[in-house]
Amino acid sequence: MLELIGLAGILIVGGLIIACLVLAFKLLVLVLKLALLPVKLALGLAFGLVGLVVVGTLLLVMAPVIAVVLIGLAIPLLILGGLVWGAVALVS
Repeated sequence: MLELIGLAGILIVGGLIIACLVLAFKLLVLVLKLALLPVKLALGLAFGLVGLVVVGTLLLVMAPVIAVVLIGLAIPLLILGGLVWGAVALVS
């Protein structure tokens, strides 16, 4: 009987030690996350600004190209629409 009580005591103490280690590890992870938060925010802001500058530059460079493409698509559509409109007017 004493052996079972001793075994139960060892299991309880072992479980408490493991629980304390897990809790200490979680606390360490939380402290590291809080310590690295300013670095993470600074990097996010830096990459965000770089991304904003890159996207802005691409839009400035691509705006004339987009305009030319849209005009290039619009002119044939206008011509085709005029032809269809004229054909419908002739038929009716």
